[in-house]
Amino acid sequence: MPEVGDRDQSGYSPEERALIWLDSFPLDGGVKRRLLDVAGSGVRLVRAFPEISSSAVADEGLREKMLSSLSDGGAYFRAAAAALEREGIAAVTRVSENYPDSLKGHPDSPFVLYAKGNAALLKGRMFTIVGSRRTPPPALKVGERIAKDLSSAFSVVTGTADGGDSAALEGALAGSGRAISVLAGGFGFLPKTNAPLLDRVVKSGLLLSAHTSSVPVRNFSFAGRNRLLARLGEGTLVIGAGEKSGALMTAEDAFREGRPVFALPYFPGTAAGAGCNALLKKGGRLTENSVDICGYFGINLSEGPPEEPLTQEEGAALSALRAGEAHVAELSARTGIPVFRLLNALSSLETKGLAVRLGGNRFSAV
Repeated sequence: MPEVGDRDQSGYSPEERALIWLDSFPLDGGVKRRLLDVAGSGVRLVRAFPEISSSAVADEGLREKMLSSLSDGGAYFRAAAAALEREGIAAVTRVSENYPDSLKGHPDSPFVLYAKGNAALLKGRMFTIVGSRRTPPPALKVGERIAKDLSSAFSVVTGTADGGDSAALEGALAGSGRAISVLAGGFGFLPKTNAPLLDRVVKSGLLLSAHTSSVPVRNFSFAGRNRLLARLGEGTLVIGAGEKSGALMTAEDAFREGRPVFALPYFPGTAAGAGCNALLKKGGRLTENSVDICGYFGINLSEGPPEEPLTQEEGAALSALRAGEAHVAELSARTGIPVFRLLNALSSLETKGLAVRLGGNRFSAV
């Protein structure tokens, strides 16, 4: 039986190659762990697979395929490595230099992470920001601004969905560019609705999956993905969540990991924020801006670029908005600024991240 040899043209070490080989087969994660536990390492598993797999791999047809792949002179692995390279995917195994330290203490962590983009971000500091698809526009703006600020100290980790996840990605990309988006399935099943945004993430940040490209997104996939989000981040911020939300699952996982959980506060009775308020009652940290998070970690972002100054009309419009959301006609009456000039000021405040348009010419301060 051929052994996994020295580091070859693929650039992977013997142990990395063994783990990539094992992960390429559709075995249950528990079976893979048992095989590795019995063998002691990936390389030893490859050597002893004919003997120890007979009782562990129930599917005889699959076992025969695995045995065959170990007796073809390395052709199977070369084809697998070539496929990853064609797709621009790097395999980061649990013995690879870039494998996150935060995952190493968990026996159920992925043996292999599949990465597109800057995999070195996995060795730096990370902070998780999540939110439901129904996160209100003002909260999305706050989340985007926080993500932008935090991206100077952390890589911002989130999912792939519209709403809160997209706001976190947009903010991080507008900041340092250090955005990490974690998929629920393999790269062959990227969400099409957010494809342009995810393309931008690859260019300056990282797309990450715990699955081979052929693994589809299934209902139970999100639980594992959310657990991964919670473990990667030093803390988790929830910017929007109803009573039932995947964002809450991530927060619960963070609580279990002993990681700090932060949440935006919502007015009582706001359905889109009921989950955030519940997290605050449970011990989450009330968060209104990036200072609330940075203060917890002892990070000072005050040396960043100064905020753009406001014109007199922008300042008046912002002061009026801070009294409560309003229609542009009402704001015109409050400020004495004609509507046509007020709209210009409000558009400028939107660009500066200080106001958000709610629809129907209604605006709110961020």
